[in-house]
Amino acid sequence: MKKRVLSLLLSLAMLISLLPAALAASPTQVVALKLNSPWCVIGSETTTIDTSNSQVVPVAESGRTLLPIARVLEAFGGSATWVPETNGVLCSLNGVEVELTIGSNAALVDGQPVTMDVPARAMNNRTFVPVRFVSENLGLTVEYEPTNQIVVVADGAVDASALTSLSQVQTLIEKTTPKADPTTLTQQSYSLPSGTVSAKVITVNMNDSRVSVRANLPDGKLNNTRSFSDICASSGAVAVINANYFNSYDEIQDPIGHVMVDGEFLYASTGMASIGITADNKMTFGRPPMFFRVKTTDSGTAQEWSGFEVNVLSQFANQSVLYTPARGASFPVTYPGAVLVVENGVTTNYRTVSSGETITIPANGFVLYSSTEVTSTTWYQIPQMGRAVAIEPYLYANVDPEGFELEGVQTIVSGGPSLIKDGAVVSQMEAVFATDPSRFSANSSAPRTAVGATADNKLLLVSVSSATIQQMRELMSQLGCVNAFCLDGGGSTAMYYKGQTLASPGRQLTTTLQVFVNE
Repeated sequence: MKKRVLSLLLSLAMLISLLPAALAASPTQVVALKLNSPWCVIGSETTTIDTSNSQVVPVAESGRTLLPIARVLEAFGGSATWVPETNGVLCSLNGVEVELTIGSNAALVDGQPVTMDVPARAMNNRTFVPVRFVSENLGLTVEYEPTNQIVVVADGAVDASALTSLSQVQTLIEKTTPKADPTTLTQQSYSLPSGTVSAKVITVNMNDSRVSVRANLPDGKLNNTRSFSDICASSGAVAVINANYFNSYDEIQDPIGHVMVDGEFLYASTGMASIGITADNKMTFGRPPMFFRVKTTDSGTAQEWSGFEVNVLSQFANQSVLYTPARGASFPVTYPGAVLVVENGVTTNYRTVSSGETITIPANGFVLYSSTEVTSTTWYQIPQMGRAVAIEPYLYANVDPEGFELEGVQTIVSGGPSLIKDGAVVSQMEAVFATDPSRFSANSSAPRTAVGATADNKLLLVSVSSATIQQMRELMSQLGCVNAFCLDGGGSTAMYYKGQTLASPGRQLTTTLQVFVNE
């Protein structure tokens, strides 16, 4: 019995004596570096080995990894300082010192001479030292993951056989592994039931977080055209395609449909097929009936006014229009009514207006025009001055019968006719296009562009030199689109991809749709 008790006590004593060592074996700091890459992960921070020079990378020499070690040691509370008297570097951590001299295999560890496999080197105006020799002599652990050529430095034991399970290693692998290009270009002929069509197709993987898609008006202004080459050159975009139809033969060359840029409507005129894109690259299609509330946001008695369009110049009975700086410095009144002026988010002026007047649009605000019929209704509220207000876009009756969802949308462009809707080929031409049979009849062939989306959230930008509307329907269906419609075509047909103009328009353009990839 005494032997059993003694044996149990001895085992307990051994267990207790091992606890501090076991606790110490668990690292509190881990640094992961990759050969020939400037990137490293220090704890939870992804950074570079040398913040002032991205060309500085760990290198291999005679089976050893060399690098400027200052950032690594600083992560553990140590330091690396240049010693000009010896043409070397002094590395310190927890009271231990390792001194190396450039070009020499001899080192000093706490003053005692030690021979290294490889010497320190001077490269790129930095001192590269053997990371394993220095780190281990300062009490750190060093392991190497050969598949991804990653060096791990830790202040405790790590499992050499499971380095890829470390979060720092996983982060570094993800950061340094080349990612597939989220955009591709295909140029080929497609055999369709109604004939063969040659098309250029840009496919954009909207599931890739590096991708963003924006609508653009030159200088953010309406009635403002620019050459396609200038638009592309100034955009910085990977891909550009013409978007909305516009009044190219009129004195005022405004777009047709909706144009939203960075969440703000620069133009809104309901009736056209539209694509909306959210900040997280979700796509929505439909024919959104846009309305706009101008509503008070302060603590006073609530007031609210409705706007039905944005920046359109036509005015008539029972109409209300928002005018923003995208319209320019002013707009003409062509139908009697009243205007509410807002500057810096506060109501500053309200008065009746007559046809023939010119109304100034404040650069730091907007104007709400309402026709006499609107201001004469019993529900219209005379605006109070000095009230804080905001614009709130919404869908009429809070729904689009065709399924467009406004929430979170940052980009909108419009076009037509519709080609594919909810996976089915659209067989009927919208009335607005049926009135122009020379361009939109079943057998009328012309240069065309189109935008579409696939079921797996790919955006397709398509350009053809010649096709009928029926062929465009068949083409977008063959490409796998679940929703698609034509953009402007004819002399406006334009497409750009990675420095190359694939379709050059015969006129200057207004609205374009642009694709960006943030590397």
